Amino acid sequence: MSLGLLIVILSSHVYIFGRIMTQHPFYIITGPPSSGKTTLINSLQDLNYKCHPEMARLVIQNNIKNGVDCFPWNNTLDFSHQVFLEISNLLSSINTDFSFFDRSLVDIIAYMDISKISRNKKYIEAIKQSNYNRNVFFLPFWDNIYTIDLQRRESKEEAKLIENNLRLIYNELGFNLIDVPMSALKERVDFIIKTVQSF
Repeated sequence: MSLGLLIVILSSHVYIFGRIMTQHPFYIITGPPSSGKTTLINSLQDLNYKCHPEMARLVIQNNIKNGVDCFPWNNTLDFSHQVFLEISNLLSSINTDFSFFDRSLVDIIAYMDISKISRNKKYIEAIKQSNYNRNVFFLPFWDNIYTIDLQRRESKEEAKLIENNLRLIYNELGFNLIDVPMSALKERVDFIIKTVQSF
């Protein structure tokens, strides 16, 4: 085999590997309130994985701080658009580095469906054009860790409704949901890391 041919073959392998790693490197971690998402994301970040926090929670915090009366419990339509713009700006500002996301644009659709708000075609198109990996880590509602706070006001019944709708929408939009077991935090972290490495 000539040196030139060997270089071409090796270059092809590097190109293919690069496409596998960068084509859809954004892994979503989603689920209803009280499923352990934020704790899991924080643990992955502690291990030096690049992670992005839940944008809806940040928007709520900023609106409270700035006196903007726009929240999911009193103005779902405008609040959803705020979250959409923030996530879209985030997606357009980062490169193709491997990273984890606490929720995604898909979650906006799920919450709007629950509120009987017509889907925005722009949101659907943005999801299709995004760099989200089709394999999504899903954390089910966990009764033992249920709690409420200023940003999370859902009852247990509402949380379970959100869980069901998230599953429906993610499946409808062509994503593959991978259920993360309800177990110790380290086991959940190891599960996600090993699963990503297996792809």
